Amino acid sequence: MSDISADLSKCSDYAISSVLKAGDPSALLLFMTAHNQFLASARLTLSGQCLAAYPTGRAALESALYGWYLAGNPSAGPRWHDKPTDRTKLKAWNAEFKFSSLTSALSNSSEDAAKWAKYLHQTAIDFGAHPNKEALYSNMAHVRGDDGDSVLQMVFLHEWRSLSISTTKYVIEIGMFSISLFARAFPEVERTHGLLGAATRHACALRELVATTAQFVENDVSRANAGQ
Repeated sequence: MSDISADLSKCSDYAISSVLKAGDPSALLLFMTAHNQFLASARLTLSGQCLAAYPTGRAALESALYGWYLAGNPSAGPRWHDKPTDRTKLKAWNAEFKFSSLTSALSNSSEDAAKWAKYLHQTAIDFGAHPNKEALYSNMAHVRGDDGDSVLQMVFLHEWRSLSISTTKYVIEIGMFSISLFARAFPEVERTHGLLGAATRHACALRELVATTAQFVENDVSRANAGQ
């Protein structure tokens, strides 16, 4: 993840140097926020707090997506800043700035990027970025104590097992997605820093992680299914 963080730092460096010169700095600030939220997710994951990493991962995804949209649609910035209170106008505002509308706009630029955004968003929700019973109970177990009494276990810190591995993959993809959208939003940075090329290198590293942990994950899932 350190290589991804380094590339996101390049994005933030550009944003910091440009924010006071921009007519509307919101897109730059949103990408800087995505960088911050990625770091939060990475640190949570590396500390073993896997389920807590998904809400911040979702936040990073959405910050990057909103940053991309506002960077490519300058007229949208004033509308985004001026959220109406009138019910009719608020309905139109929500229709423009809801997640599905932004992914629809992204699909006009890249269908693959839009599918990626939807996948990452849904994955975050499934693992607790939005409260649901699957995520709530996934790290809990009901066991019998030595004295025969019922004991409810709840895991906050996860070992390096299948959940830790899948969360690591998820956070890596969040970083890669943020970098790719920054490159689309600010092509001048792509020309000087080669961010899309960096994303390709990160993809290769991710594939290597998947390949080297596949058997470990399979064995871990088998043990879990066997109640071990």
